[in-house]
Amino acid sequence: KGIVLDSGGSHASFFMQATTLTARSFVNMSRDFGYYWLRLIIYVVVTICIGTIYLNVGTSYNSILARGACASFVFGFVTFMSIGGFPSFVEDMKVFQRERLNGHYGVTAFVISNTLSAMPFLILITFISGTVCYFMVRLHPGLSHYLFFVLCLYASVTVVESLMMAIASVVPNFLMGIIIGAGIQGIFMLVSGYFRLPKDIPKPFWRYPMSYISFHFWALQVSTRILLTSYL
Repeated sequence: KGIVLDSGGSHASFFMQATTLTARSFVNMSRDFGYYWLRLIIYVVVTICIGTIYLNVGTSYNSILARGACASFVFGFVTFMSIGGFPSFVEDMKVFQRERLNGHYGVTAFVISNTLSAMPFLILITFISGTVCYFMVRLHPGLSHYLFFVLCLYASVTVVESLMMAIASVVPNFLMGIIIGAGIQGIFMLVSGYFRLPKDIPKPFWRYPMSYISFHFWALQVSTRILLTSYL
């Protein structure tokens, strides 16, 4: 015996659910120092180190390898560091599962709100770190090349954020989730085309389909072509 509770779900519209969840997620992300702010500091420090190592790398024939190495490290490290937000993703998933079972909102509203709330932080991180690296190294003159480089970096980080959120939905353990995420990204970086040229990657499995699934492969290929255009 006891009080019977009506769990018929939320009567709010989908737009209201998404708006409320976006605002709540944005506040939580901005208050949690380890969610994005710590990563921003680490990214800026590391990109300054990259900028000093490859400072004004030049446009000579010998700088081709240096440009490729710089782009490979930027896209590899900055995206790899996104696994640092996995513990926060797990906590978000726990809240989502509890509230979804109570009928407050659905999967679509959660995905949209989480994406929109994280977007300003990801834009801030990628534009600041990408700008520091781009202009210290002097990768390529021209606004269009700079914007394309930063947008490519933003897209890569967004893909990793989505990957880690997907892992958090099936692996609630912090350590196991970080290990799985790091392993997947390690494989993606291995077939990115930097450590071995795409034409030399073994075709069964590694080239088809792994290299084409790897977002590192596309980010590195596109960024290399953009950075070397008019230099070769």
